[in-house]
Amino acid sequence: MKRVFAAVVLMLGLAYGQTAKEENISRIVLPNPRLLRCKSPDCHQVWLEKTPDANPVFPKHFSIDMNESCLYGMTAVYDQSVSFEDIRAAIDARYGKWAVPGLIRVWRVEPEKFAIQLAVYTKKDEKRNLGEAGTKEAIYIAFGGKSACNTP
Repeated sequence: MKRVFAAVVLMLGLAYGQTAKEENISRIVLPNPRLLRCKSPDCHQVWLEKTPDANPVFPKHFSIDMNESCLYGMTAVYDQSVSFEDIRAAIDARYGKWAVPGLIRVWRVEPEKFAIQLAVYTKKDEKRNLGEAGTKEAIYIAFGGKSACNTP
């Protein structure tokens, strides 16, 4: 009887954990890469989704890199409480087929001419005053960096 009870508790626990993780992945709000190389005043939608799900997880900090009036790079910084795997899964859901295999998490989205790099700040980064250890950073950059704004 105790084994049956333990098995039921274990199965319910696993089901709850999987549901919670899948739900959290859809709540991660990513920047809109269509802003990269955009020069017109119509470039105003910062987030990828127009209406995020309930309880969306936005970056705690968002910065842009511009060359005159052209945006060529974006950095979204997520709090330590946000799981690296949840952010990775949210990026993979859209750009998974462009993931570059290797130790670092990089996506090269060739058709749209931009790349994404996902990293976690370490204690070393914290000592250099980049941010608190455990903070996640997603960098979006147009191919060519600053010079991308000079190409159509």
